[in-house]
Amino acid sequence: MSARPLILDVDGTLIKSDLTHEMILEAIKRDPHRAVQYGWLGLRSKPQMKQRMVARIGERLAVDALPLEPRIVDLARQAVAKGRDVYLCSGTEQSLVSRLGETLDFVTDSFGTSPTYNMTSENKAAFLEDRFPDGFDYAGNSTQDFAVWEAAQSAYAIRPPAAAEITTTAALQPVNILEERPSLPGKLPLLLKGLEIWKLIVLLVPLLLITALLGQPSDVMLTLTASTTLLFLAHNVGRMLRGVQRDRRRGGSFRTSNAIATGDLSVPLALLAYTVLGLAGLGVLAMTSPRLSALVLAVALLWAVSQRITRRD
Repeated sequence: MSARPLILDVDGTLIKSDLTHEMILEAIKRDPHRAVQYGWLGLRSKPQMKQRMVARIGERLAVDALPLEPRIVDLARQAVAKGRDVYLCSGTEQSLVSRLGETLDFVTDSFGTSPTYNMTSENKAAFLEDRFPDGFDYAGNSTQDFAVWEAAQSAYAIRPPAAAEITTTAALQPVNILEERPSLPGKLPLLLKGLEIWKLIVLLVPLLLITALLGQPSDVMLTLTASTTLLFLAHNVGRMLRGVQRDRRRGGSFRTSNAIATGDLSVPLALLAYTVLGLAGLGVLAMTSPRLSALVLAVALLWAVSQRITRRD
């Protein structure tokens, strides 16, 4: 029976989301005027950036409601059943990793980024080799885990980069791929999750009726339909981004309808979709007349306000 400890990466491995990405999102929402400051600090020192954001934003993260990865949890519980210790080791700031570890009954201890040490890639591998000189097993998911997989005795990967398939551990064993990484087209259904497409009909019908009464030609109506649809989708992606922590705390249907809260859709991909959809919607809208553009923007504003009031964001 192996007594080697099992080390779990956190972001994208034990949890489906990324705590650093979520801190950045919360920072943008709470401290938009500090975004440039955080970015500049991150270029100089990532550990200090993470510490600064945790001090301002950390309490807003619902750590006890994070979406866990079932396969990794099963792996950890199997290790505990065999008398092995399980540790968390992450590039996320130490206090957040510790808070997460305290909510999980299978975690022995937790290690994270300190003000002077960024716990990623080669730094993480060196730390673990020093902390566990008799060897360790490791589960990760990203390019930053290659150095750690190569230092481990046994390695596990969940949705890793393709190169993980040809990576070997210190014991010359292949990395065990628990689940392959999905392709970008495979993520499209996740983007549509929770967008409440049916409400688009409620928005479009009166808008098109007004446009028809104004005697606008079919090409203008088509342009308005396209722009309204894009702006509607951008608004709903933005709603999911705003409501990640709120929906996790509420649980139930609120959480399951928010693909970001469940970890099925990453914060960077959602931000990209929000930006592209919004800009595309405004671009298409600019192709119509100023009067109709004003009408669509007015309807969109009223819609956004009504949704905010009814959901009490």
